[in-house]
Amino acid sequence: MSQDHVSDRTLGITVMPEWFQCEGVDVVLDKLQAAGATALVTSPYLLEIAPVGDGAREPPPDGDAGGVRPLDRALWGARETWVRTAPSLVHDVTRYQGLRYQPSPPGALTHAHPRLIDDVVMAADNRGIAVYLQVMAASPPGYRVQFSGAVDEDLCLGPDGQPHPHRVDRNASLASSHVREYGAALLAELAERYPGVHGFRVDWPEYPPYDLRSTLFDFNPQAWPALRAQGVDPHAYAGLVTQQLARWQAAARGAAAHGVPAVREALAAAGWDTFFSDAGDGLPLWASKRASVGAMLRCYRQALDRVSGPRRVLEPQVFPPPLSNVSGVDWNAIADTADAVGVKLYTMHWPMMARYWARDLVGSADGRVLDTVAAAMADFLGFCDDPLPDGALLHYPPPDIAHPVGRQAQVDKLRQAQQQAGSVPVIAFTHSYGTPADVRQRIATAAAAMGDAARLWVNRYGYLSDAKLADLGRLMQDAETPA
Repeated sequence: MSQDHVSDRTLGITVMPEWFQCEGVDVVLDKLQAAGATALVTSPYLLEIAPVGDGAREPPPDGDAGGVRPLDRALWGARETWVRTAPSLVHDVTRYQGLRYQPSPPGALTHAHPRLIDDVVMAADNRGIAVYLQVMAASPPGYRVQFSGAVDEDLCLGPDGQPHPHRVDRNASLASSHVREYGAALLAELAERYPGVHGFRVDWPEYPPYDLRSTLFDFNPQAWPALRAQGVDPHAYAGLVTQQLARWQAAARGAAAHGVPAVREALAAAGWDTFFSDAGDGLPLWASKRASVGAMLRCYRQALDRVSGPRRVLEPQVFPPPLSNVSGVDWNAIADTADAVGVKLYTMHWPMMARYWARDLVGSADGRVLDTVAAAMADFLGFCDDPLPDGALLHYPPPDIAHPVGRQAQVDKLRQAQQQAGSVPVIAFTHSYGTPADVRQRIATAAAAMGDAARLWVNRYGYLSDAKLADLGRLMQDAETPA
């Protein structure tokens, strides 16, 4: 006799506030509800179209590689545009008295739409949809990924003591107490101002390893105590890491003409694999970054716990292994502070990252050399199911091309993350950028990897065409199909 199959699978969708402004609160919620969403996340800002060059590009440029990715949905008639923002609330500046960082002042948008987020929370609650707010972990003022007001003293620094102007992200040093204090004040204020919000997603509580130079952050002087706690002198250790980088660069350049396996072997002989392990010369750096991340997460948890009312859910969102091993993700702190952890499978970034890591090894080499080293990096970082003969396909994929990544690689990363997270639930974060078939396959892969109790988040609504939303709805319905 057949028996109803009851699935605990849940779906959340990232909907930034501009879509509620553009399409209307109820229109967006109708689409989310039809897709089977039980949660949404938005951010505490408002947005308007700006003249070219004013504000920031939407969608984000992703280190200039993302210029190929127009939106699926039209934002006030545009699929690529420049935008500027204002906070969704008039901040209580007394909360930030004496802090290095201050929230953005209210703008005309703030005064024109003072209750947009309140309206979203109330309307979603009436439909049984939980609302989260997303803020940046270490990029004051913290509203949106493209905007950062970090001062020079708080910049992430490499072993040469210099910032990295070509990096993708805008995170400040997570070792900065100034960044931490601002983030805690912001979370507490938002929790009080929006009491109906279920919880908070904190983006990038880590050092995003989009390229090799960013992976070798953080030698900011504020991080030196954490390095000393690992038994190294910061200056001497910076010299060691700088020398190691030079050895890797020489090895990669010398082996690239001989193919991908030769590059991997040459790098291993130059100490690459050992450095990136948990037992090599990279360990003091990875451990010091974990200490900074752990201090930040505990500070943010304490700030939320001091707010009266129900416990606010805290869900950090981070890179998957092995990237999380070197980005500073502190799984012990996550166990102490987080209700769940989001693991990002933003696979359009993976080929770009392999190429950027290769760029930091061989510089502006000819295309074949860069392709070969990019393929070696994709293999090392576990982006593909099998080693690639070359990296010619490892570019940021345009919207009509499936992401050149492995299906099993995605499954493995989610399962490895759950092993590291222990009892903390892992949420699979997939991205809606790409062809409908590829998006459907990647979301289904994540769902299958996590089983009937899969908790899925899909980023972002701007890439969810109506056809993709319909696919999501079918996926959620299939999870409830009688066995």
